[in-house]
Amino acid sequence: MWSARAVHNAGMTPEYDFKLALTRTIEPIAGPGIALVTLADAATFIALMKPWRKARPHWKYAVGLLLKAAETRKITDVEAATAQMERALRVEGWL
Repeated sequence: MWSARAVHNAGMTPEYDFKLALTRTIEPIAGPGIALVTLADAATFIALMKPWRKARPHWKYAVGLLLKAAETRKITDVEAATAQMERALRVEGWL
């Protein structure tokens, strides 16, 4: 049986909370030049990249994890997004 809430929210876009803090501050040594404290900072960092760079798989994966963390608000998802941002930055030589 469907609840009224589930039927009411069916087909609606999820709410995202990009104000959530990453599990640790990340300070890249290159790139768009901002310290990464929140999911919003990380998303902005990627958004400021050249299209060819943000099309790389490690950045695409980071975007997916940032969206998931902002949607679920689970600490495990925030940690996964934080760790992927660090991995992507290391691939670029920016951490």
